[in-house]
Amino acid sequence: MVPDTGQRPAHPRPHPRRGWRARWPLWSALAWSAGTVVLALAWANGVVPHPYDSLADRGWAGSVLTAAGPAAGTRVVLALGLAGAACAVLALRGPSRPAARRAVLVWVWATAAVTSVLLVHGALLALLGYSLVAPVLGVFVPGMWSAYVATVATPGHAFVLHCVLGGLLWGWAALTRGREVRGACVSCGRGADWTPSRERATRGRALRAGRVAVSVAAAGTLVYPALRLPWVVGLPVAMDASGWETLRAEPGMIAVGVGLGTAALCGVVLMLGLVRDWGVRFPRWMVGLAGRRVPVSLAALPAGVVALGFTAQGRGASMALLLGEVTTPVGEAWVHVAALAALLPGGLALGAATAAYVVRRRAACRDCGRGLPEQLPGAGVRTTSSPVPEAR
Repeated sequence: MVPDTGQRPAHPRPHPRRGWRARWPLWSALAWSAGTVVLALAWANGVVPHPYDSLADRGWAGSVLTAAGPAAGTRVVLALGLAGAACAVLALRGPSRPAARRAVLVWVWATAAVTSVLLVHGALLALLGYSLVAPVLGVFVPGMWSAYVATVATPGHAFVLHCVLGGLLWGWAALTRGREVRGACVSCGRGADWTPSRERATRGRALRAGRVAVSVAAAGTLVYPALRLPWVVGLPVAMDASGWETLRAEPGMIAVGVGLGTAALCGVVLMLGLVRDWGVRFPRWMVGLAGRRVPVSLAALPAGVVALGFTAQGRGASMALLLGEVTTPVGEAWVHVAALAALLPGGLALGAATAAYVVRRRAACRDCGRGLPEQLPGAGVRTTSSPVPEAR
């Protein structure tokens, strides 16, 4: 246990991951950008199907490039791939001047942001949602499995997954590159000015911010199941009689809507784990895992992907509301579009809650020797007792 002296450790360990081992996130981002260039050239020459052809009617989902057409989409994706490759090469070379290093770092972060915001759209959330409910509903609804495969096995959905991977890789590269530029530990991000008291203060702020962010994310998410779960008892919320009858005439539509609403409700429960004890240690009812440490990536990675999907779908629905395009599968119903628009603040809040969770879960670093044992949120981040045991 590190004593609460408020002073820096006298002899912190060196950063063994500096150099090529610290640069492999950039190498991964470079490989992704090079692959994106090859993919765009393949579209241009008709070697592989274009993803925006299969999503030509999904501009409502927030795909910024879909409305511009496949040719414009190809040019933009090609330009982004080339710019990303050039950015990664410059970052790997490591400019000697501090101003140049900061400029390249801004470029790396901009590449991560553009990849996540411009290329990822609402089809990601639909893919995630249907992947959860279709395997279960397929047991009861004839033809559900084949319809699911036909819907998701398209170039558009494959490309959006490729873009999610790119956003994650570039975000990881930007994070590690930023740590290297400011002289912090590449593994944990702690600098030479680290002290135990500062660590506890940071965890306290992260926990408070995470609780606020989870509340906002849950509120934005709950609007959707509030409109879908009443279908179980035959109550069409914000829908006229003709729209309800049309919906009921479609086989499996009611079951899909209720299933997606239930998945959203379960997602809200999982969000709470970002600020609760069972998000750090598995709860007692999980036989075989009870009391063991929850891997950070097991919670943070899915939450980050869902946050991307929420934000993209919410952005598209918000654009639809601003343009007056409120035609949905349940008819002209702005309330149902507004429920998806509420996912925009919910997705941004979920991203912030995920970041706060990662900061709070940082334990003692094996590379630099700085840090404190993990703490349970319910125990209070300012205490030094009850460290979370490592999984065995």
